[in-house]
Amino acid sequence: MKVEGLTHSYGPVRVLEDVSFDLRPGEIHALLGANGAGKSTLIKALAGLVSYDSGSIDVCGQHVPRHTTGHALNQMGLAFVHQDLGLIEEMTVAENIALEAGYAHKWGLIDFRGTALAGRKATIELGLDVDPNAPVASLEQDEKVMVAVARAFSLNARALVLDEVSSSLPSPEVTRLLGTIKKTTALGLGYVYVTHRLDELFGFADRVTVLRDGRVVLTSAMADLDKAKIVEAIIEPRADPHTDGGAVMATGWSEDDSVSPHPSHAAVSSGPREVVLEVTDLDVRHHGAPVSFEVRAGEVVALCGLIGCGAKEVARVLGGDLHPVSGTVALKSVPLPLGNPAAIRDTGCSYVPGDRQGEGVVGQMSIRENLFVTRRGGQGRRGNQVFRLPGAERAFAQELADSVTLRPAGSVERPMLTLSGGNQQKVVCARALRTSPRLLVLDDPTAGVDIGSRAQVHKLVRDAVAEGTAVVFASTDYDEVAHLADRALVMVGGTITAELTGQQLTASNVARASYGEEL
Repeated sequence: MKVEGLTHSYGPVRVLEDVSFDLRPGEIHALLGANGAGKSTLIKALAGLVSYDSGSIDVCGQHVPRHTTGHALNQMGLAFVHQDLGLIEEMTVAENIALEAGYAHKWGLIDFRGTALAGRKATIELGLDVDPNAPVASLEQDEKVMVAVARAFSLNARALVLDEVSSSLPSPEVTRLLGTIKKTTALGLGYVYVTHRLDELFGFADRVTVLRDGRVVLTSAMADLDKAKIVEAIIEPRADPHTDGGAVMATGWSEDDSVSPHPSHAAVSSGPREVVLEVTDLDVRHHGAPVSFEVRAGEVVALCGLIGCGAKEVARVLGGDLHPVSGTVALKSVPLPLGNPAAIRDTGCSYVPGDRQGEGVVGQMSIRENLFVTRRGGQGRRGNQVFRLPGAERAFAQELADSVTLRPAGSVERPMLTLSGGNQQKVVCARALRTSPRLLVLDDPTAGVDIGSRAQVHKLVRDAVAEGTAVVFASTDYDEVAHLADRALVMVGGTITAELTGQQLTASNVARASYGEEL
């Protein structure tokens, strides 16, 4: 596979700039870069999901036209295995492979025995010894990854893109997976291996390419690199935004501290505050050491690291969206009913989920209804009966909408889906904060929102902190962590490995700690 001079922009924002990249038969070529570096856009371009502006892509000596279908790419010899794998857990190994490669037939009917034999052949050729009639749900996670690879192999793929397939695996399964993949290169298979976990590349990858701000900044044989050189290439401070040929290069965003100060630092440093949240020996992933930490009133604590580090899972536990394997959480010394979001909310904890569309909003309902979907905004009482006061609720909703500068301004009876993603997120945050919670938990609170909405969300958090609310937020955005947090708890493999505060809390240091560098 060969990529030459690939350039792509989303409107005025250039996200890929003259990217050249190649994959040789039997090679494992690691593709690295921080969040927002351009990896996802490059993969989408390879998959035909993005019509790039200029450049070319060749697969196994064939030119790939723009908007080529997935089936056509498979015919050329290129296949993709993504983090979610795309397997149907209730179906067997052989059936999952047959969904792409086709079922065996006999006398015009599906031949399940022949299908199982074909599935067995596909897995055995890759060195994977699993029962083709076993449900995928019964397999270990590394075996599931290899079933997805076997499915691609059955389509005669010669080049495979593995996109973050190891991010959720514990170390023993990662070791097995890498060993199996390495053996398959003897068949001439080439892999583009996308990962954030640098330690797994040594002794595994042949070459590495690093993207930063949409450009290739390093391509080298793995044998010529050490971890420090790779980290330096990934996280070197980004240049100031600039224009190039009329397009703005995609860079990391950060607020201007002189315009938007960080008041919570002063609040925390002025003296000891009451401990609001106590997390003790919390295990959310079945691997990694349990995590323990405290959060005080008026303090912002970030749980951060690479994608799959475990920070998101801890935030989901605190919000009631996930039940932990073990451990306890107490809010002002009162144990939280973990796994029960309604009960947790009643203790004074508000949660902003990471999946805004799936869990945060109901698009067909009005802005007002979304603001009060968990509790009513205006109510009266007659005897034992509680009833709504629509006028009071509407007025309260309008007040909340105005307080977060909802755009476009107007009636709160509009459907939520008429708002942009950033304005929807303002509504979700306003809903979480309207009861003045003791604890506010946010999961990637500004993912996919515009700069203006991001600044507004940060202001809402800081206003809550000024009132004494304790804040915990999970984020993979190192600039945001450095700007908003008083403390950053960096997680690697489900374990807190570093705590950064004060002058040490910079985006660069968060990134280095996330990649396992000692500071």
